[in-house]
Amino acid sequence: MFGTREDFLIPSACLNSTVSGLVSRTVLRADLVPPGGYHGAKFYRELAPQDVSGRFLDTVSDCFAAVVDDVARTLAVPVDRTPTWAGWTAVEEVAAGFGITDLNLVKPGVGETTRVLLRRVPWKVLVRPDRTAELAHVLHLARDRGVEVETREGMPFSCIGVIRPGGEVA
Repeated sequence: MFGTREDFLIPSACLNSTVSGLVSRTVLRADLVPPGGYHGAKFYRELAPQDVSGRFLDTVSDCFAAVVDDVARTLAVPVDRTPTWAGWTAVEEVAAGFGITDLNLVKPGVGETTRVLLRRVPWKVLVRPDRTAELAHVLHLARDRGVEVETREGMPFSCIGVIRPGGEVA
């Protein structure tokens, strides 16, 4: 199940815990999740003085009135929620195309691509040409890091970040 098939940037993908109630993204690490557990999150109590979660929520909710009619029209249209597995298929195809055996090195979506460019050793960024207008930050980060950007038609994501196997820098 999914809330949307749209690919958009969520704050926690690039701003982390100080706009997310001091909670990390989900993790699956033995030091944070008990045996048999599913996923967990870390609470960053020490960042409380820098927390701007409330201000962020106020800023977002101040925009609700401007979009309420558009949201109502969108919700009135039925959505087929049958899984297509197009996203998973795209990850497998990208991995195969680059000879990558570890699918965890292929990070689909604008949020994960942003994280790759900020925190990992990026190799390539694949971008859907019809979505470049909304990916200015991704293109800027890729340029700053010297990461090759390739356009790919028809991806189910606006972009995909690819991590260099072995973490070597070119």
